[in-house]
Parts: sequence; structure tokens; C-alpha cells
Amino acid sequence: MSRAAARAVMGAAVVLAALAPSAALATPGTPAPSAPATALALQAAAATADAGHGQILFLKHCVPCHGARGWGDGPRVIPAIAGQQERYLVVQLARFATGERHGSDIHGSAMHDTLQPADVDRPQALADLAAWLAHAPRNREPEQGEGRDLAAAERTYVRACAGCHGTGGGGDARAVVPAIAGQHYSYLLEQLQSFAAGRRTHALFTDPSTTPAAPQQLAIADYLSRLAPPGSGP
Repeated sequence: MSRAAARAVMGAAVVLAALAPSAALATPGTPAPSAPATALALQAAAATADAGHGQILFLKHCVPCHGARGWGDGPRVIPAIAGQQERYLVVQLARFATGERHGSDIHGSAMHDTLQPADVDRPQALADLAAWLAHAPRNREPEQGEGRDLAAAERTYVRACAGCHGTGGGGDARAVVPAIAGQHYSYLLEQLQSFAAGRRTHALFTDPSTTPAAPQQLAIADYLSRLAPPGSGP
């Protein structure tokens, strides 16, 4: 077996382990993907990714929303995805492609619709997109909030979130946990509000005793937007 093939098999095995019901409990409280999304993610993980082709696909299909560098748009509540965990990207692309993960109230089904053309509606394309994005430079100037209650937000993050996302907010590749440090404030806040309202599922938000109140959500989103993830450079 070639080294490339061995890496592909290992990548698929890691994603399979992370998507298994028992391992899914170790992720930050979100449900395991549906069977169609799991199958698509496993096929993508088993492919030998071509990051150069991923860049071509990204420039063709994704620039209108995420920008040419994958840095998103804070005021439009579009996430920065350059530098994100590769396996997390594969899983989320599979969820969007299969329609399991719905779009936001603002952008509707834009992600699902973008992944329907023939050149992106296949496992190899998802692998290529994820590979290019994961190694693309991060946005060093994300949108930020007003800078209030950041010390309290840090304490809340360390207590409730760092166990999965890491103290630096860099995520966890093996557990398919996303990097959230340096993400746009408005996008982070929208996700926290979606969890709190039940539009997306997260275990931290199912218990009123652990659900951050609205002011805490504002501060946590702002704190994370200002947090430089490990390996992001000076």
C-alpha cells in the first residue's frame, strides 16, 4: 500500500471513530451525523485530497459568500473557514450537502444549494475543498464586539468549553471539534443564540443551569473573536 493510500485509510478510520455513537459523546455535545451524511463524510475522508483542485472549486463556487481567501464576512454573519480543522470541514460539508444541516435564518439553504452542482456534489470534491481550506492562512483581523466582560467570558469559556475546544480555541482534529478562536463575533454569537433557542443542538444548552445567559453569550463570542488559536503565528 502506498503512503498516500495508507494516509487515506487512516483518515477514514479516524473519521469513522469520531462519528461512531460512543465517540460522538466525546464531541462538544452535538448529535452524530445522519447515515447519509456519515456515508458521504467517510467516502470523502477515504479519498486522496487534491488541495489545488479544492482551491479551484472554492474560487468557482464559494467566493461570493466566504471571500477569495475563505475569511468570511462578520457583518453578514458568514464564518471564516480558512484554517479550520480539515475533518470537521469534511463532516460539515457532508451535512450541508445531504440537507441534514440547515442554513441559517439569514442565508437559508445557500450552503446546500452551493454543494449541488455536479463538480462539487461528490466525495472527492468535499475532500479537496476541506484540504485546501484547512491549510489556507487564517483571517488575523476578525470582526470583534465591544470588548465588555472579557475576563468573565474567559472564565466561562475555560470552565464550560475548553475541555473540547481547547484552551486556545483551536479545536481537536481527532474528535472532529472545530476551531473557534479568531472567528467572527457576529457568527459566533449567532451560533450561541441558535444553540440557546434550540435551532441547533448542543448539550451545554439543554440544561438551564449550564446555558449561558444572553449577556454571557455576547461576551463569550467577543472573547473568542479576539483569541488567537495555537499555531496562528504572531
